[in-house]
Amino acid sequence: MSSQSKVLIIQTAFLGDVVLSTSMLEKIRIESPKTQVDMLVRKGNESILRAYPHPNLRHVYVYDKSKKWASWWSLRKQLARECYDQVFLVQRFFGMGLLSICIGAKRVIGFAKNPLAWFFQKRVEHDFGNGLHETERNTGLLASWLGKTTYNPYLQVHDDSLPKGLEKNQYICISPGSVWETKRLPISKWIEFVQLLPVNQPIVLMGSPNERDLSEQIEAAFEGQGRNIKNETGNHSLLGSTYIYEQCLMAFVNDSGPLHLCSAVNTPTVALFCSTVPAFGFWPLSDWNRVIEVKEKLACRPCGDHGKKNCPLGHFACGNQIEAKEMYQAYLDCLAARGE
Repeated sequence: MSSQSKVLIIQTAFLGDVVLSTSMLEKIRIESPKTQVDMLVRKGNESILRAYPHPNLRHVYVYDKSKKWASWWSLRKQLARECYDQVFLVQRFFGMGLLSICIGAKRVIGFAKNPLAWFFQKRVEHDFGNGLHETERNTGLLASWLGKTTYNPYLQVHDDSLPKGLEKNQYICISPGSVWETKRLPISKWIEFVQLLPVNQPIVLMGSPNERDLSEQIEAAFEGQGRNIKNETGNHSLLGSTYIYEQCLMAFVNDSGPLHLCSAVNTPTVALFCSTVPAFGFWPLSDWNRVIEVKEKLACRPCGDHGKKNCPLGHFACGNQIEAKEMYQAYLDCLAARGE
């Protein structure tokens, strides 16, 4: 392959998946620095890649899922003109599998679980649930070219402004939301945790606009008690939110997109796992991190590869049995690690 090669990475899943795929960008940048990389992501996720600061990422294409086949056909024509040396398909579904083999790339590498994998030049097993991190799985797509060394995801937001009243490395972030309800720690547990914190500890509540009600429940529980709680949920762009996570003392998050944003900017992270398990490969990668999950081995956990809208058995023991005092201990441990 030419040292001036051009490749495409296709990852049209959720925000966290796109953030984790920056580990592939890092590997290519470090091990094949002259390679130009394009990415294809789902509409809405493209802005986060503006926080990837290196020029090896040449262009970001956008797949508009609301216009599914019209967007697919337009992308086919655009991407076919690029004459890629290699396409790395992180997706395991038909639509992107078909796109990858229809754009005339010299080589397509994808997971064997894709229904069109037999048309790929290289098929890679998708080892899920056995303790392999998602970044390692994704790196497997690059292994035949660059080997197996895995790098952390990486983002950097060039900004110097925080919401009024916030000071760098003084506040903690709490992100109570997730796309899936059974990935959300119960609001009552977040309230218990905040009650254990020093009254003067600044807290910033974070999340997407449709998660504002979750943060408002936490905020309302402490109204009039003199706590320094700032609700920034839904107030910021992806880049703005990432900067707030980047500059915080530590972040408490569910198994969700903010977890991976924190990994990419190396924020000390406490990750709460309810219905899903770390063995799926989505634990935090920050230098300092903790995973908290229910201590009891529940026969019903995990109840699926992703979260669910409701607990299938109605008791939600995987969330309700997580202890707030363990979250508080993680808070103390992080402060101790920082020498505070």
